[in-house]
Amino acid sequence: MNKYIDFNEIKMIWKDKRRRKPYLAALLLAVLYIGDIFFLSSILARHLGIAGNIVHEMILAGMGVGVFLILKGKLKVIFPFKKPQWIKIAGTFVLWLGTYLLTMAVTLIVTFFFPSEVMGASEGVNYLVNNISVMLGMLIVAITPAICEEIAFRGALLSCFRGAKSKWTGIIIVSLFFGACHGSIWRMIPTAMLGVAMGYILLETENMIYNILFHFINNAVPVLLLGAATAFVELFGGEDAWEMAESMSSAVDVRMPLASVGMYMMWAGGAPLLIYAGRYLLHRGQPGYDRGLFPPEKKKIMAVMAGAGGAVMFFGFLLMAVSICLEMAAASRYMF
Repeated sequence: MNKYIDFNEIKMIWKDKRRRKPYLAALLLAVLYIGDIFFLSSILARHLGIAGNIVHEMILAGMGVGVFLILKGKLKVIFPFKKPQWIKIAGTFVLWLGTYLLTMAVTLIVTFFFPSEVMGASEGVNYLVNNISVMLGMLIVAITPAICEEIAFRGALLSCFRGAKSKWTGIIIVSLFFGACHGSIWRMIPTAMLGVAMGYILLETENMIYNILFHFINNAVPVLLLGAATAFVELFGGEDAWEMAESMSSAVDVRMPLASVGMYMMWAGGAPLLIYAGRYLLHRGQPGYDRGLFPPEKKKIMAVMAGAGGAVMFFGFLLMAVSICLEMAAASRYMF
């Protein structure tokens, strides 16, 4: 495992550490980010249209780099880019998949209880993705945010907490702020969960390539799925069904089917094992990770993961069973 880099060891922020504190840099960055995300971005969108999204993201990254240029920070340490390894790329993907299943289950549970709030919070993003080409969507939704937001949040902002006793202090604080910057309490929790995974990846690998890749995959998947669905409709027809599906998804008062929640809960049961496997691949060959994926000394951890995953799967199965029974009961009223 890579040693956690102490703030005093890397001497990355201040000229005079006796007079200044790294947390003041975090406060400055937070204020600048809020100004860009909640105020400047709307002005740019009004004058530049879709291009304003790209400019706003670039300004966000520029703020992170600019602050540390002014403060004479060590940019190679704050924004570490190294040659990636295939095993760590695989670990990043597996870790993303586990985190994605977990966040999707949480999102659907919240959506089930608060459908109008969650659907309304995602309306702007859905409108953007639905009205641009796949290539442009990849640029605006996946590529630009993955690079610029990771530089701003996991690079610059997380570096301000490198001197904390626990690495999780910075990861959690930055992740919660990252979630809040998405402008909705309903999007904050799942976005913060993804932020925790990306912060962990950076601090464990000391290479921003991997957390940028994680961010890119997460944002690219919905764009690609929507593009594939659109191509399928154009190729085989079914425009009426497509319009009906869009109208249903845009109806913010439609409650999420209980069966859908149960299905994602069942899938989320595999999240602990996927996260464990992804973490192993990120560290494979290092001390403590050189005895295989399931070494004897980690039997207790495996038992806990299996129990937790099994419980989540069972609960998801119960939700699906209840949903099916309710639908059958409702349908049977028309048979007599």
